Amino acid sequence: LNYLLYFAEFEEARKWVANDLVFDKNVDVNLFESTIRILGGLLSTYHLSGDSLFLEKAKDIGNRLMPAFKTPSKIPYSDVNIGRGTAHPPRWTSDSTVAEVTSIQLEFRELSRLTGDEKFQKAVDEVMKHVHTLSGKNDGLVPMFINTNSGQFTHLGVYTLGARADSYYEQLGMTLIHRLLEDYMRAIEGVKKHLLQRSQPKKLTFIGELAHGHFSAKMVRSTTAFK
Repeated sequence: LNYLLYFAEFEEARKWVANDLVFDKNVDVNLFESTIRILGGLLSTYHLSGDSLFLEKAKDIGNRLMPAFKTPSKIPYSDVNIGRGTAHPPRWTSDSTVAEVTSIQLEFRELSRLTGDEKFQKAVDEVMKHVHTLSGKNDGLVPMFINTNSGQFTHLGVYTLGARADSYYEQLGMTLIHRLLEDYMRAIEGVKKHLLQRSQPKKLTFIGELAHGHFSAKMVRSTTAFK
């Protein structure tokens, strides 16, 4: 009975994807959120079902997200108009967050593997190659922002495992590439050296934040980066 219910729900969802999930719309979407939720969801469903409909939809949204990478530095903009094929940074800055631009590796790489089109993997690989070579890190820890024009880190001196940086470290651990594993191991040592502390008097271990050489004893929001 449960199987029949699940099958009915899947068929209902598939029908919606086939008939109502249309990406040709004049709307801005966030590159990071659309990648991990829409593209990632479609790719996962394709793997679970083997239904090519989901791969075709994944390819469609993947192509529509590609204009984000058309920047002077190849560091992607945060926002894409998936109908017009244009992209831009947030309204308040020309920076992107390091977490967002580095946390789209798995989905774009898998899309290239499944479609045979290397452009998706090439785009995200260029980002990680670039970040790998940048100065401004502190024992493997990265700042929270990166400029899409210059390709350089901005707001230097603040290092955290919290929002705007957290999932950069997750990607290092999940992407099995030698230079990223090297960055991951260096970052772990950086966390131990700069961010890991014990409370007083109970000696409870916690991770704080380093801001311009000063440790701040506050817990950043939950992250799975080093689980």
